[in-house]
Amino acid sequence: MEYYPIPLRTDELMRGKRLEDETDIRLSIHQNIRMILKSFSLNYRFDPSFGCLMNKYHAHTPPQGTSERVWRDKMRQDFQKNLQDMISRYETRIKIDEMNIRMRQSRKNDESIMNVKIQINGKMTIGRRENFHYPDSEITDDAKEVFPLMIPVGKM
Repeated sequence: MEYYPIPLRTDELMRGKRLEDETDIRLSIHQNIRMILKSFSLNYRFDPSFGCLMNKYHAHTPPQGTSERVWRDKMRQDFQKNLQDMISRYETRIKIDEMNIRMRQSRKNDESIMNVKIQINGKMTIGRRENFHYPDSEITDDAKEVFPLMIPVGKM
């Protein structure tokens, strides 16, 4: 089976050209997960629910009376639930056994930044049902531009 890299070169398809670039299944899955992570909810007409909930927290500070730790835990839980749902709906080539999301707040210039690191372990559901890891050591160059995700969360 052939898999094409994301982003798909639709401009070449529209000109009648054949897509020459093929990619392996692991890279294709990684690219799809990266697209889910980088997508904003409500941005796609075909499915307004497609996209990452993490962007919901962009530049938000904790509600008044809520500690940073409680706020960060809620963000992590909401994000993990959303990401598991997105992957089960839009990336059926894997089954998640374990997902680990780590969030660490740091400071960049005069802003507070939340660094997010995501690790997914599971099995591929097609072919030989091999183990799957995200990010994968075999695909580290592809993962470098995505990790860690950084989300501005207001001034410190």
